[in-house]
Amino acid sequence: MTQQLPDVPASLPPLQDEHLVAVPAGTALVRLHDLGGHHPTAHDQLRWFGPLPGRGRFDHHPPGPPADHAPEHGVLYAALDDPTTSPPPVGGAGGTALDVVLSEAVQNGDVLAITDGLTLTVWRTSGDLRLLDLRGPWAQRTRTGTHLSTAPHERSQPWARAIRRRYPQLHGLLYTPATGGRAVAAALNETSSPHLGGQIELSRPLHHPQLLPLVGEVGQRLGFSIEVV
Repeated sequence: MTQQLPDVPASLPPLQDEHLVAVPAGTALVRLHDLGGHHPTAHDQLRWFGPLPGRGRFDHHPPGPPADHAPEHGVLYAALDDPTTSPPPVGGAGGTALDVVLSEAVQNGDVLAITDGLTLTVWRTSGDLRLLDLRGPWAQRTRTGTHLSTAPHERSQPWARAIRRRYPQLHGLLYTPATGGRAVAAALNETSSPHLGGQIELSRPLHHPQLLPLVGEVGQRLGFSIEVV
């Protein structure tokens, strides 16, 4: 019988140091965001609208139809180098932060539509972040294993709500994306906002001549195509 993500238990275990990952100030975060359209989003701006069905894996917004829950429930998804590996591993074709953010944008589709506003930004955090590590002892203790990172979103979102309620002192979650490799993904909650306003290292439209070939290479490797619209 194939193991699946269990239902959320009546109570979650108390936090231990081994359950946490410290992400120091100055860590580079990578995010794909849209500066155009009806809802332009800055690189360090959380999404208060949710939960998104089929997309927001760790949206902790209250259950029900998507709605604006500012300022109590916000989420920001980003990629970063694994902070538990020092120095970060080098080599290998896949598993970069660019792989992570592009695969998140494509989700279950096979085409990445690149609009004028779609922007890739790399910036530094301005404060320390304390994240629940979903890859180790906590996952073993709760018997979630790797399933929080792979289960359907309607299964992982109740866990995100329970985690937010049980551990209000944490800034978010760290988890393994489907791409693997040296980059990991973070789902940051509203308490992280004061720690996100650091220096921008790079911010360019995804259709920029220096970025588009890289995006195409990632698409070939991960199995999606790109369309500039």
